[in-house]
Amino acid sequence: MRFIFACVAALLLAGCASSPLSLSGSSGPVSRPKTIIVTDFAFGDVTAIDRAYTARLERKIGSFPPHERKSRTLERVNEEIVANVVASLRGAGLDAQPGGADGVAAGDGMVLVSGTLRSTEPAPSDSKKPRPVSDQIGFGTGRPNVLADVRVLSAGKRQLTAFTVEAGGGRGAPAGNAKQAAAYNASVAAALAEQKAAPEKLSPEVEGHARRLGRATADKVLAYAKEQGWLNAAVEVASSGEPKE
Repeated sequence: MRFIFACVAALLLAGCASSPLSLSGSSGPVSRPKTIIVTDFAFGDVTAIDRAYTARLERKIGSFPPHERKSRTLERVNEEIVANVVASLRGAGLDAQPGGADGVAAGDGMVLVSGTLRSTEPAPSDSKKPRPVSDQIGFGTGRPNVLADVRVLSAGKRQLTAFTVEAGGGRGAPAGNAKQAAAYNASVAAALAEQKAAPEKLSPEVEGHARRLGRATADKVLAYAKEQGWLNAAVEVASSGEPKE
């Protein structure tokens, strides 16, 4: 079901492909939504390798076929990205929820955040020839960075804004004191639980990359939210959930 949502999100993106990727895609001010739904990200030519994670998962649920390792790791990476977007938006005072594109009905006061991950490098000239394993783009040791093409859509599927983000690897905990970091991590954990994500953690490098990509996405969404007047004018909140002067 989770990857069905991702496919729906990819179709939504394809339908808006002719629109420019800018931070001002809407024709005028947009009312503050009741809820922002963050959907599963679609994975294009991006992969994820985390042998330590799949080993921990197998110790808990038993062995599964090798061909399932990639899909299970991609699912867990996706959940981490979505959870960090949700946690960051909640830290800014917005009602954000993980969910599916099919859960947004026209006129219900919701906004949809949908994204597709792709490689930073062009595909091989022979599209039928897969990349060598050593050159695969994605999450995992030694793999280059990825880009996320993100669109913010109204409940009626009208594009409000669109942008591209990237984030390097590394754990990259949000700035702030220990109390603020703990509150942010608790919010991420809550968003993961809402997605019924496996409790087993990704390896630090893979988790850090997914988290940074999620926070980079949230930063752009919050920039648009500020532009539209959705945030509390008295306190500007960073994507990590930390109040700024």
